[in-house]
Amino acid sequence: MAVLVTIEFPASADDYDRVNAVVDANDSPDGLIVHTASDLGGKMRVVDVWESPEKFAAFAENTLGPQVAEVLGDGGSAPGEPEFQELHNVEVHRTP
Repeated sequence: MAVLVTIEFPASADDYDRVNAVVDANDSPDGLIVHTASDLGGKMRVVDVWESPEKFAAFAENTLGPQVAEVLGDGGSAPGEPEFQELHNVEVHRTP
């Protein structure tokens, strides 16, 4: 069953974009269905849909964490704990 993953962390939109550019340079993460991010003025909120909490955890540990450290070094902050919510239905529609 797919899960909604919500996580907030202190970062600027520029920091997010720098890390995201490195993540996007790789293949699409295994298990990611939809990724969104919003700038809350000094912190970012990411709301994703993943195939499972385990797929998100593997991505966070093996890919995202090391890439944040590589791009931001000591300037990167630790994200809050992700919140997981099981989804009843997921439909992805392409918008122009």
